[in-house]
Amino acid sequence: MRKGGSLYVAVVFTALVSYFIYQWWFNPNRMIKTRLGDIAAALSVPADEADLGRLTRLAQLRKLATADLHVRVGKDGPDLASRDAVLGALSGWATPPGGRNFDFVDVDVRVNSDGTARAFVTAEMTTHDPQSAHQTLDARDVTFSFVKQDSEWRVSEAEVKELPTAPKAQ
Repeated sequence: MRKGGSLYVAVVFTALVSYFIYQWWFNPNRMIKTRLGDIAAALSVPADEADLGRLTRLAQLRKLATADLHVRVGKDGPDLASRDAVLGALSGWATPPGGRNFDFVDVDVRVNSDGTARAFVTAEMTTHDPQSAHQTLDARDVTFSFVKQDSEWRVSEAEVKELPTAPKAQ
């Protein structure tokens, strides 16, 4: 009786450990959320960033996207059709004096069986003006498309939605 009970406990324990290892290490949803965190970190700029730091951040973004990355910003905004075009646009993006911080919140990831996924997020960009000590928050809805290349999830497409317009008063 005692030996059978110990065997039962060992099997249940092994099953639980296997489940948690899968959830922590191999779960595609977690991997994509981690990738989104890497993108947010690479887009965030500290207040006193040197040129080398800027190059390092852009190099990180190169690893997170496919070569044929396509980014659309609203209906009338830029429509960039390659990773190099996106990195060029980001390198010319002026840094506010207090830096900026990106966060992706309200993340909804949907993984497909063919090695693709979509992530629906709200991107929040916070800037800090050191002179007035005010923070500014800008939030936009973004849809990311991911593909699995070389065992890594990479962004293949991103669409930044327009801000909703207020109805006109009559």
